[in-house]
Amino acid sequence: MSESAVAARLLELWETPRSLWGSLATVDHKKIGMRYLVTSLVFLVAGGVEALLLRLQLSGSELKVLDPETYDRLFTMHGITMIFWYAAPILSGFSNYLMPLMLGARDMALPRTNAFTYWSFLLSGLFIYAGFFVGQVPHAGWFAYAPYTLREYSPGIGMDFYALGLIFLTISTTAGAINFLVTIFRMRAPGMRIARMPLLMYSTGTTSLLIVLALPALTAACLFLLLDRQWGTHFFDVSHGGTPLLWQQLFWFFGHPWVYVIFLPATGMISVMLPAYARRPITGYAWVAAATVLTGAFGLAVWVHHMFATGMSTHTMSFFSAASIGISIMSTIQVLAWIATLWHGKPIMTSALRFIFGFIALFVIGGLSGVVTAFIPFDWQITDTYFVVAHIHYVIIGANVFPVLAAFYHWLPKMTGRLMNETAGRWGFWLMFIGFNLAFFPMHLVGLAGMPRRIYTYPADMGWDTWNLVITIGAWVFAIGVLVNALNFLLSSLRGTRSPADPWGADTLEWAVSSPPPAFGTVHIPTVLSRNPLWDRHDEEGDPKQERVLDQGRLTLATDWRYATPQGVARMPEDTLAPLVLALLLTALFSAALLHAPGWVGGFLALTLLCIAYWLWPKPVSSSPGSGSLSLIQTLGWDEKRGTQAMGWLIVTEALLFVSLFFAYFLLADNNPHWPLDAPPKLELALIMLVILLVSSGMLEVARHFGKRQRTGPARLAVFAAVILGLAFLYVQSLEYRERLEAVLPTTDAYGSIFYTITSIHGLHVLIGVLMLAYVACLPHPGPGNDRSPHKPLHAATMYWHFVDAVWIFIVFILYLLPRWQA
Repeated sequence: MSESAVAARLLELWETPRSLWGSLATVDHKKIGMRYLVTSLVFLVAGGVEALLLRLQLSGSELKVLDPETYDRLFTMHGITMIFWYAAPILSGFSNYLMPLMLGARDMALPRTNAFTYWSFLLSGLFIYAGFFVGQVPHAGWFAYAPYTLREYSPGIGMDFYALGLIFLTISTTAGAINFLVTIFRMRAPGMRIARMPLLMYSTGTTSLLIVLALPALTAACLFLLLDRQWGTHFFDVSHGGTPLLWQQLFWFFGHPWVYVIFLPATGMISVMLPAYARRPITGYAWVAAATVLTGAFGLAVWVHHMFATGMSTHTMSFFSAASIGISIMSTIQVLAWIATLWHGKPIMTSALRFIFGFIALFVIGGLSGVVTAFIPFDWQITDTYFVVAHIHYVIIGANVFPVLAAFYHWLPKMTGRLMNETAGRWGFWLMFIGFNLAFFPMHLVGLAGMPRRIYTYPADMGWDTWNLVITIGAWVFAIGVLVNALNFLLSSLRGTRSPADPWGADTLEWAVSSPPPAFGTVHIPTVLSRNPLWDRHDEEGDPKQERVLDQGRLTLATDWRYATPQGVARMPEDTLAPLVLALLLTALFSAALLHAPGWVGGFLALTLLCIAYWLWPKPVSSSPGSGSLSLIQTLGWDEKRGTQAMGWLIVTEALLFVSLFFAYFLLADNNPHWPLDAPPKLELALIMLVILLVSSGMLEVARHFGKRQRTGPARLAVFAAVILGLAFLYVQSLEYRERLEAVLPTTDAYGSIFYTITSIHGLHVLIGVLMLAYVACLPHPGPGNDRSPHKPLHAATMYWHFVDAVWIFIVFILYLLPRWQA
């Protein structure tokens, strides 16, 4: 079959129907990536308008453009919009679009999950912005420090919007991170071993791991806030054993890694773009890759430097100070590599390269202003001043917006098939660069002069008026620059010069396909033999291209995580409305929680679980002969490990959720000289529940034993036995609660709050595990008319159940045994 005929067949298999149903049901990573980019830019505009209104209020002393409450609301929405709904999602948009193309795959590892992450990202943003329409907007800053966020100081439902909106967003972000990790470790083209990956994969993979590890702390903090506000618990109430520092500890354990989440992928994009304009490979590839990963590792260990002013031991502060300084070494390695690449290359000046130069300059300034905050005495002086505002904007805007603009100029020709206008790009760059420095560099000066952050006005005799006027003018110049670039992108995408497949002479695989790429990506799954596959072309022994057509359906190749050796053929799902329906059901669920309607929450939760069951239920597939993929399928077999790997990453993030809960328990215990504040729970029922779970895990191992031998009947019986044991666990836990509630309630004190929260969240996990096992037990036996699931459902469910059992062991030790030993 000719190349054009194969391409036509693949297009028929992969292309989304041009209809309303196709638009809503598509799982095409390129369409989803573009939607992420457009939606993120809309949120950028919203946050930018809010920022301009704030600057009008602060352009002079004692102005009354905004009243204090309106200022606080806009200030809060500006922060959470930029940090949560713009900075990270726009990088996800680029990664969504580019990752499969760069890896030589045809889609993300979990396409339906990919679609779900977009819809839930969009709906979570609409959810929190709905507060404007009902007059209930969050008003406590993007950091939402307790106790100011508790009901007595923040009445209404504005902060409920905040807590629920962020929990909603964490679902999307965590699912997206798991998808990126599975794609990187499972979907690379043959030969693209770890040491040959584009550096964007290192930065995206590192940030995805940071999300999996750090985001559960934010979920726990928002859950505690919601429980305190709606159910009368006492996590942050000092009078009942709580502490406001619990919020800060959890929030900043998430918050500091999030700084790297919103700029590390941007540095990866810089490392991929620079070689195209410098006309040489990146200098120090291995060093840049290692520095990227180590930046993420250090980022998890420095959250306390946000809390130096709260009061803690000198030894604790010294450790976190040293770790904060150490991060600068990793960033320095990357900056030196970029400069060396340009120095030894032959740079070609384009709009993208101008924004790269601007990024490097601003990144260095922001990095230096960040390093000095790691010095404890200096941090005490500038904490809560405009110096910190200047630093965070140099990092977030300088190290995010400027690389993002460079990426648009670099990759929009690939996405749209049109080149951007270079003259407009030059004007847009200089307006943004000059405006940015006018707006944010003087903030260092007024901060050192004592101007505090988070104020809506200031007295006329402080000497800050001139600088604040300059800052406001700079903000408007910057906004005009953004507008110029946005118009350039829009008009050039519609009427710009046609772009060839590779207008820059770049070296990564996405430039090997046409501009814009076809729905299926590449006709032949490529073989990669170097870090610069388009610059270092080699003749392939045996020419495996013909058998890597994979045209018997929506198919791509799965490889092992280290050497990218072919392991199986992955069957990609068809377009479906299930991701959108699931996101809508979650929106309804969170809306019911906002209105404090437990009955509706339970109803929408049940519908959500039914939707997930429909999503996962094996679907009939039609097999049609292709031109050359049958032999490869027969040789490798079907890929069954993507779902198992996704379950593994889900377990990791769920484990970190329980780590956050246990951390809260120990922090509250340390804050109270007598702990538990009431009598410790009885041990007998906890041990009975432990035995039940251990026996149930044994039954699942029996089920796996029979399953491997294709003995479906005994395997089903063993799984049903585990289900019955899981229900028995929940029954015994209800007996414990009935007895325990006579002594202490969740609303009695901080101990009651944390005890019931930990055990009930674990009980919810047991219930989910029971439903998962019941679902597995009801699955039809795979046959020729059913699609074999892309993972082994029993194995994945068993992994989850073993995790639930292991968590209960820790609960028994920490909540039941440890108080007795300490007594």
